[in-house]
Amino acid sequence: MLFARVIAAIILKFAQSDGNSPNPICFPNLNSPNPMPQHCRLTFLLLAACLAVLATTASVVAQQSSAGEIRDVTIGFDGTYKVGYWTPVRITIAAGSEDLDGQLALTTKDGDGVPATFLDAEPIHVAANNTSSVTRHIKFGQLGGDLTIALRDAGRPVVRRVIAGSDLPPAMASDRDWILTLGPDVGVTAAAKSSHVTAVTDISTLPTNWFAYEAVNTIVLATSDTSIFASITPEQFAALEQWVELGGRLVLCVGSAAEEVAGSGKPLANLVPGTFSRVQTVRSLTALESYVASSQALDAIQVDGRTVPLKICLLENVVGKMSVYEQAAEGVRPIIVRAPTGLGQVVFMAADLDRSPFSDWADRPRLIERLLQGDAEQRQERSTDSGATGQVVHLGYNDLVGQLRTAAEQFSGVKLIPFSWVAGLIVFYILLMGPVDYFFLRDVLRRMSWTWVTLPIIAVVFCALAVLLRGNLKGSDVKVNQIDLVDIDLERSIARGTTWTHLYSPRSASYDLQLASSRLNTADKAPGCLLSWQGLPGTGLGGLEAKSVTLFDAPYTISHSADASSIKQAPIEIDGTKAFIARWWNEVQLESTADLHLDAGGLLRGNVVNPLSVELNDCILLYGNWAYKLERKGNVLQPGDATPIHLEKPLNFNWRLTRRRVVEIKDITAPWEQRDLDVPRILEMMMFHGVAGGDKYTHLQHRFQTYVDLSGHLANGRAILFGRAEQSATKIELNGPASGENHHQRWTFYRVVFPVDASPANSSR
Repeated sequence: MLFARVIAAIILKFAQSDGNSPNPICFPNLNSPNPMPQHCRLTFLLLAACLAVLATTASVVAQQSSAGEIRDVTIGFDGTYKVGYWTPVRITIAAGSEDLDGQLALTTKDGDGVPATFLDAEPIHVAANNTSSVTRHIKFGQLGGDLTIALRDAGRPVVRRVIAGSDLPPAMASDRDWILTLGPDVGVTAAAKSSHVTAVTDISTLPTNWFAYEAVNTIVLATSDTSIFASITPEQFAALEQWVELGGRLVLCVGSAAEEVAGSGKPLANLVPGTFSRVQTVRSLTALESYVASSQALDAIQVDGRTVPLKICLLENVVGKMSVYEQAAEGVRPIIVRAPTGLGQVVFMAADLDRSPFSDWADRPRLIERLLQGDAEQRQERSTDSGATGQVVHLGYNDLVGQLRTAAEQFSGVKLIPFSWVAGLIVFYILLMGPVDYFFLRDVLRRMSWTWVTLPIIAVVFCALAVLLRGNLKGSDVKVNQIDLVDIDLERSIARGTTWTHLYSPRSASYDLQLASSRLNTADKAPGCLLSWQGLPGTGLGGLEAKSVTLFDAPYTISHSADASSIKQAPIEIDGTKAFIARWWNEVQLESTADLHLDAGGLLRGNVVNPLSVELNDCILLYGNWAYKLERKGNVLQPGDATPIHLEKPLNFNWRLTRRRVVEIKDITAPWEQRDLDVPRILEMMMFHGVAGGDKYTHLQHRFQTYVDLSGHLANGRAILFGRAEQSATKIELNGPASGENHHQRWTFYRVVFPVDASPANSSR
C-alpha cells in the first residue's frame, strides 16, 4: 500500500516536469531540451491516478481485514433450501486484532423483488483473533437473488460480505416436496423419486428453532445408530419436537434401539405414539407384507446363509390409527401407527428399515413410499399437471394460497379499472389528437394554426379524466384486509396462529407493521411470533419462481426476537398492494369438560365444549368424514358452553366441501371455482383439502402452506370443532401515512382439536 503511494508520487512528479526545469529525480534524458509530449504527460497522470485508487482500496481492505471478516456461509441444510420459507443461514465470523461486537443483518430480495434486511435482536461478540459461528434466519424471495451479510455496530457496518446470486447454491421451487433424513439411510432416495431428499450428515448443525424446518415437508428419522443422539443437544431435540407439534410430519423408524431412544425419559419418548414396552423378536410380519402386496416373505430372507431375526418395538397405550398390526396371543402388535401429535403427525414404524432383513427386502421402496404418502384412504389425489402453464397465465397462480391472496386483495371501495377501459381511452385519445383534431381544424374552424391550442386542451382534459377516474375507483384511504386462523390442540396444550394481512396504499409510501397482541397471550408467557412478507408460489406474475421488477432499491427491515417481530419502512408503490404473514404460537392452558367417544357403530357421541374466551358462530364438529350438528340454536357456542352432539345421522363432510347433491338418481359434485373470491370458502378448502379430494378436486396445488390442512387429524382419530368468531384474533399495528384504523375486512376462524376415546369399553355407552 505504501509502496504504491510512493510510486504514484514519483510518476506524478515526473509527469509534471517540463523537461527544462531542474528535477531531483534522476531519469535518463530527464534534462533534455525537448519538453515531454502532452500525450505522454496525460498517460503518466492516468497511471498515477490508478495507483492512488489502488492504494486507497488496499487501505480500506486492510482496515476491514484488521477489523475482521465473514468467512464460511452455509445456507439451509447442506446448501439445500427453498424460496419463500424461513431458512437457516450459518455464518462464521473471524475477528481481527480487536473484538467484534454488533448485530448481524442479512439482506436479500423478497417475493416482490424489494430488498429486505433481516435483523436479529441477539448481539454478536467475537473475541480478538478468534472465530465464532452463529445461525440466523432469512426468507429468500427470488431464485438467484444476491445475499448481503453485514455485522453492524450502532447501525454502521463493521464487516460486510456480498455473495452474488450466481455463487449461491440453487434454491428449490416453493412447491417442491422436500424430505430430510436423519440417521442411517433407509432407502428414501430410491423410494421418493419425485421428491428432493437431503441427508443431514453433520448432526451438530441441526437448528435450535423450529421454524428453521418450515420449508421441510417430511423428516425421516432412523434410530438404529444411537451414537447420533449423543451429539444432538436438548435444544435441537426441542426444536424438532416443536416443529412436529406445530404442523410438521415425522416418519420415525424405531427398532432394536427402542429402549435407548424411546424409553421413559429418553429423547423421543414424547414423539412415540404410545408407551415403550419392549423389543421383541417375531417369526413373521405377514400383515406388513400384505400392506405392500409383497411377493417376498421377510422371514425367508437370508444373509450369509442364515435367516435374520425380525426385531420390532412393541408399544402399549397406542394413540392414533394402526395402519398395520399383527394379532398375537398377548394382544395386538402395532407395526405402523399414524398419530396426530399436537397439530402435526408422527408416522411410527416399529422396525429398523436400514438393517436386514428390511435392507435386503425388494419391497422396501414400496413400503417407504406408503409411509411417506399415507394410506390409500388418506392419500391426497394429485393431478399430474396441476400447475399447467395455461392456468398460471390466466389465473396468475396454481396454488390455493394464490387464490386466497387474490380474494384477500379485493378491497372495499377499490376497483380494478378494466383493461378494455384503458385500451378504449387510449384509442379515443389517439383519434382525438390525430384525425379528429385535423379534420375539425381544417373543415370546421378552418384555422390549422390553432392546433397549438387544441392539442394542449385535449391533453389536459385527458389528464384530468385520468385523475378523476383514479380518485373515484381507487379511493384515497389506506386499507387493510386481515385473515386469522387459530388452531388449538387440547391434548398437548399448544396453539398456533396464522395471520394473513393484505395492505393497499393509495400513494407511494413506506409502512411499519408490528404484531401487537393475540388471543394466545398468557399472563406468564408471551407467544412466539414471526412477521414477514408473504410470497406467491409459482411462475406467474409476482411469483416466487419469476423475476419481479420493482421501483424500490433501498431495503426495508424485518426484525424479530424471542417474543416480538416487526417490519420497518416496507415500501408500496402508488395504488399497490403488499401481502404479509404472521405465524405465532404459545403454550395454553384451557380447561375442557368435553367427553367424546365412539359408539358401537363407530359414530361420535358425547359432549363438546367451547374452551375459548370468544363466541364461536356456525360451529360444526368434525370426525373422520362426518360433520356433526350441535344441539344449539344457530350452532353458536358461548365461551365455556358445553352441548351434546346431535344424535341424528351426521352429514358427509366430503359432500359438504364439494357441494355434492343428489339430482334425480345421480350424485352431482359442484366443480371448484378457481376464480372464486369467497375468502371463507377458499380457507375452508385449504383447511380440509385432503377430505375434499386434494388436487384432483380443486385442480390447484396445496403445497405452499400444507400445515393448514388438518385432514390427517380427522382420519387418524381426532375430532375438530370448527367455528367463526367476530373479533379479530390478532392486532396488527400499522404506522404510516394516513394509516390509523383501516381494517375494512376481517375474517377469524378457530379450530379446536379434541382427543376421542375409541376404546371398546366406551362403545356401549
